[in-house]
Amino acid sequence: MIRKPLQLALAATFLLASATLTSCQKQINDTATEDASTLTIEATEDDAEAEVTFGDVGDQAMGADAEAGLGQIELFGGANNGNSNVDIDLNEERPADSAQGVRCFSITVVPKDPGVFPKTITIDYGTGCKGRDGKIRSGKIVTVYSKPLVVPGAQAVTEFNNYYVDSVKVEGRHVIKNNSTSSVLIMTRLVQNGKLTRPNGSYVKWNAEHSTTQVAGLGTPFFPRDDEWSTTGGARGETFRRNTTTTWSRLIVEPLHKANACRWIDKGTVKVTRNDKNAVLNFGNGTCDNKATITIDGVTKEITLR
Repeated sequence: MIRKPLQLALAATFLLASATLTSCQKQINDTATEDASTLTIEATEDDAEAEVTFGDVGDQAMGADAEAGLGQIELFGGANNGNSNVDIDLNEERPADSAQGVRCFSITVVPKDPGVFPKTITIDYGTGCKGRDGKIRSGKIVTVYSKPLVVPGAQAVTEFNNYYVDSVKVEGRHVIKNNSTSSVLIMTRLVQNGKLTRPNGSYVKWNAEHSTTQVAGLGTPFFPRDDEWSTTGGARGETFRRNTTTTWSRLIVEPLHKANACRWIDKGTVKVTRNDKNAVLNFGNGTCDNKATITIDGVTKEITLR
């Protein structure tokens, strides 16, 4: 027969062990929750970076189209502050003492014959070309145009040759297709097997399908500075950081708004889902800046777009 003091001692030991296990389980659950939130935040940040990076690729494809005299559509005409230079000048910081200066990139068009398609346009940033946005681009962007992008049904397919934005390598395939009607300008944008790789080996893989509609400036087709655009669609991504792979999906909940007079998306929200965690990426209320917020589990964090 077990004596009462021994019974009490065993009971106390059991209760202590149970309390310890419960405490440990709570710590594990809390840590798991924090880790899940961190991974979801990182996925949302990487999604925003991919959106900006491949959006810039689209801007360059549209600018090169105008540069080569292929059409009048300039998705980012505001970059030139009203000058006659085309969009592609966004990616070049010219000397302050020269209205034109010497370009630090080159554009090659093959074939050069007017009206002959398809055309291949190569933007070569060489070993490094500093843009007005402060970023340094290097390598080549190669785009094949089936027709001038101003023509409904035309498409531009872009691929990369050792192309970097700052220290981030950009890979994949970017497609723009003109799906316009007689009254509305609509561009479909696809990113296929997109990948951004950082020097430390971490990366973002991104596949997206977006539809962009012109919502302002339709009455001034030869003055792109007043154009504004609304984008809908979704994407799927994969992040690799600290030897951990995270996958997610994203959906544009409120259309993303972008004016040609501003480099950044200035309005709209995106929902990023990783497992059972949701995060909301908010690009703002119309103010032109490189700020956005991420909200997860009721906690909001401001981020700087790159």
